[in-house]
Amino acid sequence: MNTHPAGDQPPPLPAPGDQQPQATAGPAPHATEALTPTQKTLIGVVSAAVLVIATLGFIGSYAAVTKLARAKGFGSFSDAFPVAVDAGIIAFLALDLLLTWRRIPYPVLRHTAWGLTAATIAFNAAAAWPDALGVGMHSVIPVLFVIAVEAARHAVGRIADITADKHIESPPFSRWLLNPAGTFVLWRRQRMWNIRSWETVLHLEQERRIYCARLRQQYGRGWRRKAAADQLLVLRLARDGMSIEDATDLPYREEQKLAEAEAKRTAEANAKAEAEAEAKHQAELRKAEVEAKRRAEVAEAEAAEAEAKARAEVAEAEARARSEAAAETLRLEVEAKRRAEAEAGRLLVAETEAKLASIAREQLQAEAEAEVKRLQQDAARRQAEVETRRLEAVAQAEADRRAREEAAHRKAQRIAAEAATRSDSTSGSASGSASGSDTEATSDTTSGSGSASGPRPIGGQRSKRQSEVEAVLARLVEAGDPKCVSLEDVMRDFGLKQTTAYDRLVTAQNLYADSQTRSA
Repeated sequence: MNTHPAGDQPPPLPAPGDQQPQATAGPAPHATEALTPTQKTLIGVVSAAVLVIATLGFIGSYAAVTKLARAKGFGSFSDAFPVAVDAGIIAFLALDLLLTWRRIPYPVLRHTAWGLTAATIAFNAAAAWPDALGVGMHSVIPVLFVIAVEAARHAVGRIADITADKHIESPPFSRWLLNPAGTFVLWRRQRMWNIRSWETVLHLEQERRIYCARLRQQYGRGWRRKAAADQLLVLRLARDGMSIEDATDLPYREEQKLAEAEAKRTAEANAKAEAEAEAKHQAELRKAEVEAKRRAEVAEAEAAEAEAKARAEVAEAEARARSEAAAETLRLEVEAKRRAEAEAGRLLVAETEAKLASIAREQLQAEAEAEVKRLQQDAARRQAEVETRRLEAVAQAEADRRAREEAAHRKAQRIAAEAATRSDSTSGSASGSASGSDTEATSDTTSGSGSASGPRPIGGQRSKRQSEVEAVLARLVEAGDPKCVSLEDVMRDFGLKQTTAYDRLVTAQNLYADSQTRSA
């Protein structure tokens, strides 16, 4: 190290030199050692034991989970449910091991397998609940299988990481016991800055502590406030996983990079200026050459043009007379031909336009007729569909109304029959020698005087009164409200007097109330 202080001066920064290798470099990758015969035998024994554990665990889990699924109403799917869960565990764990071996791990597979295993343990525990011993027995084998698979994954992960030079050494357990807080700080720094070797972490920490001790020796107790900014920067970089030597050399390296970048920009600018000047000079030379060549060509062209012009004037004078006569004749012939062709073309265009207009009218008329026919068919079809839906809705509403009326009528008959049965039993126990007519009179009197305390009975023989009471009771049952039918409704619907209608209404209300009380 070049940070030894001299006297009262701060620790000098070393002159920029060759860059040192970064301290975070880990151990060189090495090939995986071949397994010995004993190790292969142990691997076979462990694999067989894990297979036995998995097989027995899945067999026990299948029986317990199948029984639980049937109890929860899974039906025929109860036999397949535990197989699906166990197959998911095996598939996800095997795929996680394969991806880890290929150094492309996907944590979701591992967590999903854990979740399925926890679900299997919960299902097995629920099958033995609340027996604590049974719950523990059901949970042991799945836990053993998960531990075995995690051990295999740990081994595969270590092999893959070491082969890829990605393994990070952990602090020894004794250091955790002796200095847990300091060890955690170093462990955190190692993980944050990917320092693979623990020895490198210790070496960097020793350099940092030595540097702090020298600053403290130089500046005293308040050395953090008195030290220079460059020296404090070295400490901050050391906490970020950089060695003291690299940290002290960093400003010089940055200055060197800036100087190199500036020199590169200057050289590029100079080269660009020279290239532009050379290009400009070459362009001027090419322009001068082109201009000289153009002037020579212009002179030659002017001379040739003067000669050609003279010959042309002579020939023109000779041919003008001949061409004028021929031109006049030709003009007359062309004019006549043009007029004939124009007339024929006009007639042809008119005829063609008439034919096209007739075809277009016929096509439009056919399309209009087809559209009208289609719209009529659509309207008829929609009207038929609307009528069909209306008839179906009316029929459904009528069927629902009849079903409700029939259900209410049957319930009213049942309530009336129960009331008649109770009335007959009561009348038989009170007076065994009374006649049927006296019993009915007595029953009517009792019902009229005590309508507030119980339902008025209906005679066992079906009569007009019983039919009327059942009809009123059916309306109460259908509406579910004892006050939905008024006295005026009974008088109007059955053509009864007020007293008789009141008797039917009260009797039906009492029977309804009595049925509600018994059902409650």
